Amino acid sequence: MRKVWGLFLVLALSLGLVGLAQAASLEFHGEFGVKVQTTNNAGILTNADELETWNSNAMMGNLLTTFGVAGTDASGHHWYATDLAGTPVGGWPINADDRGITVDEFNGKDLDETWASLQFRLWAVASSDDGKIKGVWAMEVGSVRFGEGAGEDEWGLDLHNESTNIESRMLYLDFALPWFENVRVKAGLAPYYVNRFLWNETAPGIAVYGNTDLGFGNLNYALVWVRARDRWGEDGKNDNNDADAWAIVLGYDATKMSGLDKAKVLTYFIYLNDSTRMYNYYYNGLSSDNQPWYLGLDLDLARGPWSLNTGFIYEGGDFDLHNSDTVTVPTGMDDNMDHDAWLLYAELGYQVNEQTKASFLWWWATGDDDPYDGDVENFNAIDTHTFGSVVLFEDAAFDDGYVVSRHPYLNNLGFQMYRLRVDYQATPRLALAAAVNYMKFDEDAYWVTEAGNVKNDDDIGWELDVYAKYELYKDLTLDIAAGYLWAGDALDAWADKDGDGYVDSDADDMYRVSVGVTYTF
Repeated sequence: MRKVWGLFLVLALSLGLVGLAQAASLEFHGEFGVKVQTTNNAGILTNADELETWNSNAMMGNLLTTFGVAGTDASGHHWYATDLAGTPVGGWPINADDRGITVDEFNGKDLDETWASLQFRLWAVASSDDGKIKGVWAMEVGSVRFGEGAGEDEWGLDLHNESTNIESRMLYLDFALPWFENVRVKAGLAPYYVNRFLWNETAPGIAVYGNTDLGFGNLNYALVWVRARDRWGEDGKNDNNDADAWAIVLGYDATKMSGLDKAKVLTYFIYLNDSTRMYNYYYNGLSSDNQPWYLGLDLDLARGPWSLNTGFIYEGGDFDLHNSDTVTVPTGMDDNMDHDAWLLYAELGYQVNEQTKASFLWWWATGDDDPYDGDVENFNAIDTHTFGSVVLFEDAAFDDGYVVSRHPYLNNLGFQMYRLRVDYQATPRLALAAAVNYMKFDEDAYWVTEAGNVKNDDDIGWELDVYAKYELYKDLTLDIAAGYLWAGDALDAWADKDGDGYVDSDADDMYRVSVGVTYTF
């Protein structure tokens, strides 16, 4: 730890001296946050056999995503669970140790849990005075719980902590091309924002971007190549079957010709080669070739007190499964499938007055109702943070990136959200908000009760969320987020108190409370 900070200090001083000699500037920024959370159901956030360990892949990673292919019983009923080999069997076929739990007591264990975690980000920006060159280095200690990793690994905050827990968050150069006006290159580990529902994260790659004035509006553009994974030499295999992404993003500002206060149009096309996002959609053990592509359109409009952000994303492409030495593609399932999925969304806002704004958000991510029809119909994001639920999405005192694209709304059952939110700036230092959600699956969840009855439902439930942000001092804020979910009948599919693989209860209502302080500079 001391060596890392020492190297950072040396670099900072070096950059500062270079700045004095070459008319460069150096900036330091930071975001330091610590938060405490509590819930009545840690089982919704972790594997059933690891109730003492809070896992970031959490409830929606295990509860909704890795259950995989739907099985059928003798009556033709579907439920979204199989055994770990992918074979539908009688009763509840998934291993109880690999699913989330929607009851607050499991095998006599109380699942109430309180924990503390931190996220510290520190970054330096060196740039020329004319703005033509910029370099960014950011490091982060993020999403680490107090006491995590004690005696288990090198990542944690345990007693006598000697962990290696600093990661490189950003490492990139950004410079203007001398031969073209308003054209720049960004190369390295850099943030990419395409769409809040699809891709909003850092990735290693190269982007050529810029803008041009068309007279009646401004056109922004970006051409992106990302190397997500380089497989050369991986696991002793010398091959070049790498994972890449290519994207073209076009944004047009039509405000001048529209007569509106704001009128922006964004369209994009993204192709992923050999992505592994769908690896657990069915089950572990099979190799796959996955080449999804995305076509999206986003409209951002405003006039007077009204605003509207709406759009769609279509996911196409191929998803091919291959037999392994131990697991084969189930009989009746097509091993050469097509992606055919959608995400549609709309958010309507109204500025009541200077202090109050109301908004209504709806989105629909399609689910897959039949894994044997040759189409993969559930929508999958690339890498993005998901907001809109304190209980399920972990909207917390600050965003630490724990719950991202695959958890929870992008799963094989799909997801629908209806959310009414009101924001109120009570004082210059105090901001309040409250929201009411109704959430459901796009496709029914199926389950088997202890009596042997097969049931199905799509109702996740209603949730009430409240938020507060108070500025204790300049740049230091206190944030509170609390949510209560009245569990719907669909969550009964994971209500197994004794762990025998059969539903023996109703899903319990759930709450989560998060309190944190954040210092930014």
